[in-house]
Parts: sequence; structure tokens; C-alpha cells
Amino acid sequence: MGKKDIILKQYLSDNRRFAEIFNNALFEGEAVIQPDKLKPVDSSQAEVIALQETAAEFIQKNRDIAKIYNEELELVILGIENQNDVHYAMPLRVMLYDALSYDKQYQSIKKEHQREKDITGTERISGFSRQDRLIPVITLVIYYGTDAWDGPRSLADMLRLPKAFSSRKNPVNSYPMHLLEVQAIKDLEVYDDDLMALFGFIKYQKNRSELEAFIQAHASYFYKVSRETYEAIKNVADIKEMSQYIEKEKEEKEAVNMCDALKQLKEESIQQGMQKGRREGRQEGVRQVAIKLLRMNHPIPFIAQATDLSEAEIQKLKETLQKAQQ
Repeated sequence: MGKKDIILKQYLSDNRRFAEIFNNALFEGEAVIQPDKLKPVDSSQAEVIALQETAAEFIQKNRDIAKIYNEELELVILGIENQNDVHYAMPLRVMLYDALSYDKQYQSIKKEHQREKDITGTERISGFSRQDRLIPVITLVIYYGTDAWDGPRSLADMLRLPKAFSSRKNPVNSYPMHLLEVQAIKDLEVYDDDLMALFGFIKYQKNRSELEAFIQAHASYFYKVSRETYEAIKNVADIKEMSQYIEKEKEEKEAVNMCDALKQLKEESIQQGMQKGRREGRQEGVRQVAIKLLRMNHPIPFIAQATDLSEAEIQKLKETLQKAQQ
């Protein structure tokens, strides 16, 4: 796992942020998940099921953040490692992860019964009693890409169904996945300041004017962004130009003033634009002088010496004039 993935994983592992993401993405903002009832799942334990080892390793390696809620629900965030790409097999990956988690629970219950020798008959065959229950698993995929998600949203979207199914109810299980597409969030205000800032930068990073408006609308927050939130933003959004004004400070402060960084970036962009305009204005003036000399029938070598333009450039100007006169 790269540095970028580690920073973002640590940031979203915070119980308050973790709960807020699930409550807004799945429960319409209702505080169903309480932060103080979340506990981390031991991600070092490998799930063993009757799959090829490579598949199990893939799921184990790529699961991002898993927590147990109130000992009765397993919640998982799967983030797409390459923020610019859509994962076109994601519904299958989610289904495999959920299956691994359920099988892990089942194997644990089965071993407990074998150790206690407390079930008989048909229950003993399965190792699972009529009263046994598994903890539900909810997996949420967070997509940080700036382009709209155009991949499948369920396993059914990945299937080539027989033509015979076209006029009938599809009997194949669809296995839809929960997807939080950050760039498609309509109301960022439902999130507290930290997540609002992170998701806002992801959403508006491709449009400078919209990003500026977003920062200015929440200036009271962006004047003093926590270093932790800034590092998360820097590692998931494209803010290289702004970062150079923040990181040139000799002292690394606990809070970062992103409003000042934006102001400096805008001022430098304006200065660069003015300088470019002056250069282009001078170049256009030189070309106009060359055109006047051509109309006076001065030779090309003389004009080149007088204007510092190359003879090839003057030849092109001459050809353009001749075409315009035809």
C-alpha cells in the first residue's frame, strides 16, 4: 500500500468520519451508526474459503477499512486505489469480500460447536444450529475519480444474459453494491467541515472557478484547516499548484491557511497572464512592422535584420500577404 493510500485510510478510519460517511451514504443522514460503538476489525486475519488462493489474497490485500458496530454489524469501506480509474469488476470484488466475511463467521461458529460438542443430528452436519446467526456485512465503495462512474453498479450489470431472459423476469441474483461517488454528491453541506472540505476538493478540483467559490463560501474553515485534513486533501485531490505556497513555509504548523495559498496562486496567475499578454503584444507589434516593410518592397534579409524575425517567418508573412491580395 502506497503512502497516499495509507494517509487516506488513516484519515477515514477515524470513528466520527467513518460513521458520518455511512450515515449520509446509506441512511439519508440519520445518525444510525454511532461513532462510540465502532471497533476495528483485525484485518491481519486471513479469510480461508474454498476459493483460489489468489482470489482470497486479492480481497484481503485490497480491503481498506473494516469496523464492527455494536458487536452486531460489520461495516467496510473499500476505496479505489487509483482515484482516476473506474474499477469495472467492482461489484464482483464486493460480492467476494462479503462472501469471505460471512464464511469467516460461519467457520468460527462451526469450530466453536465442534469444540463444545453442543449440537447433534442435522445441525452437526452443517456445524450451524437453527438459532445461530451471522453478523450482517455492509460494504461501501468510495470512488474518488473526477469523471463520472460509468462502470457496473451490480453483478447483474457484468453478466451476458441469455436472450430467453429478455422477455421474462431475470432469475439471476443482481448483487447490487453501495457506491459513494464523490464527484456526484449534490449537497456537501450534509457533511461536517473535515469531510466537506475533502469531498469538495475532489468534486471541484477540475474547475478552478468552482473550487475558488467553494473555498470562499467556507472561508472561515479554510483559513485554519487541520494538518491532517490538508494531508488527506493533498493525497487524493490535484492541488499541486496550491501546495507549493503552503509547503514553502519553513515551519510546519498544525493548521494550514488554504485561503492565503489560493490568494497567492491567483495573484501569481494574474501576473503570469499579464506578462504573457505583454510578450504577445510585443511580438504582434514586430510582425506588423515586418508587414509594412514587405508592402514597401524591402528585401527579406533587410527586414529580418531590422525586426529580429527569421527569414522563414518573414517568408510566411509574405505568402500570407500575397494570398490576401489575390
